[in-house]
Amino acid sequence: MKILITGISGRVGEVLKRGLIADFDIYGIDIKPTMSQERIFTCDISDLSELVNMFKKLPPIDCVIHLAADHRVDASWESVLKNNIIGTHNVYECVRLFSIPRVVFASSNHVTGMYEGIPPKLHLEENPNMITVSGNPVRPDGDYGSSKVYGEAVARQYFELYGITSICLRIGSLLADDNPTCSPRLKKTWLSHRDLVQLCKKSLSTSVPFGVYYGVSGNSGKFWDISDAEKDLGYMPDDDASKLT
Repeated sequence: MKILITGISGRVGEVLKRGLIADFDIYGIDIKPTMSQERIFTCDISDLSELVNMFKKLPPIDCVIHLAADHRVDASWESVLKNNIIGTHNVYECVRLFSIPRVVFASSNHVTGMYEGIPPKLHLEENPNMITVSGNPVRPDGDYGSSKVYGEAVARQYFELYGITSICLRIGSLLADDNPTCSPRLKKTWLSHRDLVQLCKKSLSTSVPFGVYYGVSGNSGKFWDISDAEKDLGYMPDDDASKLT
């Protein structure tokens, strides 16, 4: 399979590039200029014509893993609009134009962040109520969270109109050092590097045509439900922050 990763130079992109490169042909784009690397291109996804020209340079792609965004929770509206909303729509439009059958979209736990951000504080409870995709409506905690709600919506739109399959992953806390032990919250919200890679591999190979799933490791006390990901995708997390010292 030939995979295009947008935002390949970011934290999530670097983890996925390392974890997938042995099994897939990886191509990448990023807004940041990179050292000369074969198969990695500099591109601003908010510029549709620039993005289309970049896609023309690629061989036929089997799936896009769409990560590119302004990932700051407090990013300005102008940046969120340009990078997360317009950029995501442009990526899906290129997927349509170039007949790419599948997208794995990096959504975020911030689409339901206000469940955590108001009393009771879920990360402080020993056995918090589980937040589910089907049972808890979106409740974004800012413009960033709302932009990810839009991403899930445009994924559904392109599935319904054009048959482009999408798996949307509401990613938890992915850490540069992969060590959640410094914070009580991180012990519940951590997504380990190898669990992220596993979840993406499952999303690439699944027969599920469209789905939205939380991406978190098997942490004791987690408050995002992963039973759908376990049932639909075959996701079986390897890591649990409570077992780390």
